[in-house]
Amino acid sequence: MRYRTKLLIAACLLLAMSLSAAAFSYWGVAQSHRYLIRSRIAHEQLERQLQLSRHSQQLFKAWTDTILTGLSDRPLGEAYLKRVIESDLAALEDLSRRELAIVGPEERKAEMAEVERLKAIRHEFQHTLDQLAKVDQLRSRGRPDMAWQNLVTLIKGGIDRDLNGLIEVAVADESAEVLRIDSAASNLLKRLERISTIHAGLATLITLALAFLLIRGLRAPLAGLLHGTRKLAEGDLSYQIDVSGRDEFAELGRSFNSMAADLQHHQKALQNARDNLETIVDERTEELRKANESLRKIDETRRAFFADISHELRTPLTVIRGEGEIALRGRNKRLAEYKQSIERIVEQAKHLSVLVGDLLFIARQGAGAAKLKLREVDITALVYSVVGDAKVIALNKDVGIEFPEETPHETIDGDPVRLRQLLLILLDNAIRYSNGKGTVTVGLARADGTVNISVADTGVGIPEEDLGRVFERFRRAGNAADINEEGLGLGLPVAKAIVEAHKGRIEIKSKAGEGTTVLVSLPEKAEGSRT
Repeated sequence: MRYRTKLLIAACLLLAMSLSAAAFSYWGVAQSHRYLIRSRIAHEQLERQLQLSRHSQQLFKAWTDTILTGLSDRPLGEAYLKRVIESDLAALEDLSRRELAIVGPEERKAEMAEVERLKAIRHEFQHTLDQLAKVDQLRSRGRPDMAWQNLVTLIKGGIDRDLNGLIEVAVADESAEVLRIDSAASNLLKRLERISTIHAGLATLITLALAFLLIRGLRAPLAGLLHGTRKLAEGDLSYQIDVSGRDEFAELGRSFNSMAADLQHHQKALQNARDNLETIVDERTEELRKANESLRKIDETRRAFFADISHELRTPLTVIRGEGEIALRGRNKRLAEYKQSIERIVEQAKHLSVLVGDLLFIARQGAGAAKLKLREVDITALVYSVVGDAKVIALNKDVGIEFPEETPHETIDGDPVRLRQLLLILLDNAIRYSNGKGTVTVGLARADGTVNISVADTGVGIPEEDLGRVFERFRRAGNAADINEEGLGLGLPVAKAIVEAHKGRIEIKSKAGEGTTVLVSLPEKAEGSRT
């Protein structure tokens, strides 16, 4: 139950008690006022009945004195007493009407009997007055003895017996009614006092019970909320308030738990963000370290490159310069000698041009700016042609080259000049480092949109420690330098640059003393730069 509903019920109960107390007080006051009026009327009636009884006795005495003495103008004579009795009867009739107007249905019958008794008293009083008037007529006619005799007869006959009897009954009834009303009023006051005491006790008990229930309903959830806020202030964001019911405090507890969960989630997110930031900083630091290391290696490579290229260019340039100086110093040389010097100069210039061209191609490919003249190439026919040229070279070393004649013709998009250079580099290396009577096997096959070319020899192989650096410029394996002093260490770097320019892949598998296999994968549709 919602706490607002509890408060509403408590307020309704208190209001009901207040309204019942007010209604009871109003009813008690109304009843007390009614009994007060009834008591006042009853006392007045009793007093009037007593006055009526006294005045009627005085009236008979006054008539007797008048007849005996003949005096009728005394202050308390029959004329005055007659008016007083009439006034008493009128007052009693008025009091009866007033009483009849305020009594309930159960008392109306008794009050009607009282009204009828008043009528009977009036009737008896009038009858008595008529009898006494006859006696007074005899006296006034000068016959006092007859008047006295009739009066004595009337007195002996009990002329006032019925009237006095009615008056005595009326007095007795009014006395009993006064006692009854006073007793009822006293009982009412006692009942009101008892009911007031019970009502006050019930109101006190209900108020205390409501206060106890409301305070107990407030204390537990408030204590839970206060404890939860302390835990939250202490940093325990995982604390959850025990929630039961569906009142406002339960909603507040659920909101508190949701807020604590959100704070914990945000704290975890912040901690994760902090950890991620630290991780990112560490990663960036490592990247910077690696970049610095890479720059250092690049700088070392650049220095080595310039040193190597300076060394490699120095030899042909020295030859060219020497041959030129010899030709210029000679005065009486024959034409053949001049021609021989010029041929050596041209040969070294061509060698220098090839060296510079390879170095530029490698540099441009490293910068992503290698230029290719792409067109559709019959790669199978190109391999046949290069194998034919390589067989001439292989004759000097007694090395055989095998390429299956039944190999199907495959076409790719590529630069035929660079592809020929690639194949010549691979076959020249295979022949150069093969043992006598060795064999170089060339294979070509299509698979998944690529053309795979393999060149395998049975030569000296490459040591495992040098295998990861064979594509570095001017880098030759240790056993290769021992076997063949020729070579600049640019063949495989140029081959790799050509393959990567065609968006392909090159891989070397080798084992020292067993031979080497070079695998080249070229896509059918190359996307290299066009010129």
